[in-house]
Amino acid sequence: MSLQNNTGYYNRPMTAGPVMYPMYSQPFVPVQKKKSPAGKTALICLCLSAAIIIGGISLFAVGSGTKKAEETHVPPGSKTTEVGYEADDDVTKAPEIKADPNGPQISAAETPETGSDETTTASKVYDKAYKSIVCITSYDKKKDYITSADGEGSGIVLTSDGYIATNSHVVNDTVKTGVLVTLFDETQYLGTIIGIDKKTDLAVIKIEAEKLESAEFADSDKLKIGELSFALGNPGGSEFSNSLTKGTVSALNRTLSGSAHIKYIQTDAAINPGNSGGALLNEFGQVIGMNTAKLVATDYEGMGFAIPSNTVIEIINKLIRYGSVTDRGTIGIEGKTCDLYMSKVNNVPQGMLVTKIDPKGSAADTDLKVNDIITGINDVKVKSSYDLIDELKKYKPGDKITLKIYRPVSDKSKKGYSFDVSVILKQDSETETK
Repeated sequence: MSLQNNTGYYNRPMTAGPVMYPMYSQPFVPVQKKKSPAGKTALICLCLSAAIIIGGISLFAVGSGTKKAEETHVPPGSKTTEVGYEADDDVTKAPEIKADPNGPQISAAETPETGSDETTTASKVYDKAYKSIVCITSYDKKKDYITSADGEGSGIVLTSDGYIATNSHVVNDTVKTGVLVTLFDETQYLGTIIGIDKKTDLAVIKIEAEKLESAEFADSDKLKIGELSFALGNPGGSEFSNSLTKGTVSALNRTLSGSAHIKYIQTDAAINPGNSGGALLNEFGQVIGMNTAKLVATDYEGMGFAIPSNTVIEIINKLIRYGSVTDRGTIGIEGKTCDLYMSKVNNVPQGMLVTKIDPKGSAADTDLKVNDIITGINDVKVKSSYDLIDELKKYKPGDKITLKIYRPVSDKSKKGYSFDVSVILKQDSETETK
């Protein structure tokens, strides 16, 4: 289902992953490095691109001629030999591996008490975690091999044998992209994407490596506002790899427009393009979140957002085993919150106002209609779209739920009427591996 606010519709599903692109006035943006430069660099790249295009046309013209024409490039009297090329052995091939039901599972470690002897300085936080942070360069396999990289982001090493977590948007929201993983010591590996989940903006990559330094995760449910936080990743991409910034946990359980499936950690530790997929650390060097977005506008400063470590652990473990999140149910509707003001003005209850019903969804064959207001699921009240999503997380595909519905009438001075609708949840198609 999708979320719509008072300023316009969001086409991205309501349970979708983080808002990675500006959708309306509040400019939430991804913190993945974009390849497109600006200013003089853009002009230089434009000139180089033009030269390449011209050169490409010339080569095409020559290559499209006869065999005799091709041989004119060989010096007179020289013998020609066909020569193959083998990839550089220094770069390990991408592993031919898929999701494994018996694959490793990640868990949170205990966190020492603040003020204990184990409390660390910023430099000790860095020393503990920097070997667990990688740079991820993505490539579009549909493009020509000489095309430059699509972008650069960060990743967190999960296991010593090469499982790595990152954002789904870092790998272009698909398992089909090409990935180059660069470790802290500049060793490089070709990676295979095991699975993605666009709803939560998470992905798992596997490289053929051994004895990697895996990160230690903490229980994000124990976080408190005001605790120290450190962002570690690659702001600006590989050029500024393994950069550490310091701040605090500014807020918890934040929701971003169009990403109702996650409650984010807000931090004022500096987060920049390229930090996507990197770690937000506590004062003990443990991962408390995955950096994924920031608020960018002239009047805003120091507002970054991270996916809580417990959410990362939950989704990543499923991606390792199944390649997708297979237990997320959906009603098959889109809607927006009917808040307190809308409720009073229109003389209707608070809840989620249905704006669209998927003809192939669970609700299509019920009495539910557009402009109905969902006020509850089973015996739980629903006052917003976010409430609906939070409650749906408790159920799986195949589960039967009862929706409490209020149907307004055209005459606002009169009361509408309420009724129940039974729905059997379907598998959310967007969780399938793409």
